[in-house]
Amino acid sequence: MLIWFAFVGLVRLIPWLILAVIVTSIISLFLDHFVWFAIIVGALIFFYIVGSREEKKEQKSTTIDGDFEEIKK
Repeated sequence: MLIWFAFVGLVRLIPWLILAVIVTSIISLFLDHFVWFAIIVGALIFFYIVGSREEKKEQKSTTIDGDFEEIKK
């Protein structure tokens, strides 16, 4: 009789175990892709900021080849 109760309990438990595996697999897949997406977007934003600062430094420069005379336009 004890074996029968264990079998019935296992039959009721199996669908929940399958559901738990599916849900955790979906969450894991989402988090894995989200982490890579966040890393790539963060790197692009970082390089955009660094590049825009370099462009501002180049625009403010009034020297040519080490000469410190102002350029007259």
